[in-house]
Amino acid sequence: MTDLDIVDRCVIALLQVDGRLSHAEIARRLGVPEPTVRRRMKRLLDDEVMQVVAVPNPRRIGYGIHAIVGARVRPGKAGDVVSALAPMRQVRYIGVTAGANDIVIEALFRDNDDFRIFLTETLGRIEGLLGTETSYVLDVAKRSYKIGLAADIQHACETPADEEVLARCRTALSELEE
Repeated sequence: MTDLDIVDRCVIALLQVDGRLSHAEIARRLGVPEPTVRRRMKRLLDDEVMQVVAVPNPRRIGYGIHAIVGARVRPGKAGDVVSALAPMRQVRYIGVTAGANDIVIEALFRDNDDFRIFLTETLGRIEGLLGTETSYVLDVAKRSYKIGLAADIQHACETPADEEVLARCRTALSELEE
């Protein structure tokens, strides 16, 4: 785990609201030098703490079917099943879980034929897969990529200077979210 200070957390929180913010804009909003932001972002990216990507709305780009598939797997075969699923273009998330299912898959499909083939043929070829339970997502009520940091950010303050950065960060977040 990478240790994150208040500046790191604020950089991430701001980018979660607007991934297009420049180093200069983040530095201005936080009241820190631009080279500091540039170095911090490089480290956060290099250490795989974050990534900055465009996230399209699946329905707007032709993926009208969204499904959640719970899978039961033969004991000792979860890794093999995950390895078989990971390269599939339809699969956007795989979680190894505890509970009724051993693996949870989130997948997107262009149409019913694509969906049907995945469920009846593609999954059926995976050795070690015992069974699935599929949920068809009718509507996405919330899609957020703001993970924890904005809410938990005050816990990173250790000095009065940190408190000042946090205050500027909260102001910037409020302005960006309007």
